[in-house]
Amino acid sequence: MKVQVVFSSLSGCTKKVAQGIFDSLEGVEKSIHDLKDGAPKLDGDIILLGYWVDRGGPNEEMKELLSQIKEKAVGLFCTLGYYADSEHAQKSISAGVNMVNENNTVIGSYVCNGTLSPDMIAKFRQAGGAGPHAATPEKEIRWKIMESHPTQAEIALAAERFNERVELYKQFKEQGLKFTSIQ
Repeated sequence: MKVQVVFSSLSGCTKKVAQGIFDSLEGVEKSIHDLKDGAPKLDGDIILLGYWVDRGGPNEEMKELLSQIKEKAVGLFCTLGYYADSEHAQKSISAGVNMVNENNTVIGSYVCNGTLSPDMIAKFRQAGGAGPHAATPEKEIRWKIMESHPTQAEIALAAERFNERVELYKQFKEQGLKFTSIQ
């Protein structure tokens, strides 16, 4: 069984989660790809895709890749500078899942807190009091606390989730059973 981990990272958070998942995979042929180096040939049995959230969904590079994936087992994970248990986070991962769900088998998903890139924070601060992302004292507190994310615990949870799903998918295939998409 071949597993490919493909990610796009702006502030380094998604890269940390991707690397943690990749490092933990055992008993499979595996590879890891950063989209900044170009899109890889998608020849894995399972493709694990990680993105940073941009405007409520996958960033542009990942959107382009997601639209091309067909007849694969796919897992998705994302990072965002907001609360991982929020409605916004759930909509952000669902946006990615919805892009691949029709033509693929979704084996799972994971949302992780992340830090905003310093450039994005500077942009939001420059906006003054205007717009939904403008800096406020409340956002400044959240941005400061989110600087410590993703934590080792969050990375370990992502790794555990996808190791389990890879194993489930592998055993289903070995026994001739159909793995139904998880949504």
